[in-house]
Amino acid sequence: MEMILTKHNVCETIENFLKENKIRFSIEISDNTGVFYELYISSISGFIQVEYNLDKEDDNDIHIQFFSKIDTNGNSQYESNWSNYGENQDSIESEIEALIGGIKTINQGIAKIEAKINQIKDICKEYSLEIDDFISIEYDFDNF
Repeated sequence: MEMILTKHNVCETIENFLKENKIRFSIEISDNTGVFYELYISSISGFIQVEYNLDKEDDNDIHIQFFSKIDTNGNSQYESNWSNYGENQDSIESEIEALIGGIKTINQGIAKIEAKINQIKDICKEYSLEIDDFISIEYDFDNF
């Protein structure tokens, strides 16, 4: 029998799923309005922001945002929103799986880009060329 998600069990469901899948995470609780999770998936963190109101009577009023690290322009490479009304546990687990998969894919792409940029840097160094004459790098590879 599938469990229906409510504001009283959604956090337990998320945390159990993360633990079962061996995803490290930290939690920040905002009184009666929600919970913020940071997932340590790889070099780019993932985030789950759960919003609800414990003071409100409606148990099914839950809104969740899934996203990856936000860049200097305020953009996330991965973002998904979820709201429920009587949704079951499987629907939230599939959203978490999509977040994890999306972030892993982003990290693979960033690693390949970084490797290519490092090759260009080495070529520029070898021939005493200024890299800025060839490419402009806006991404901070040291802090991803």
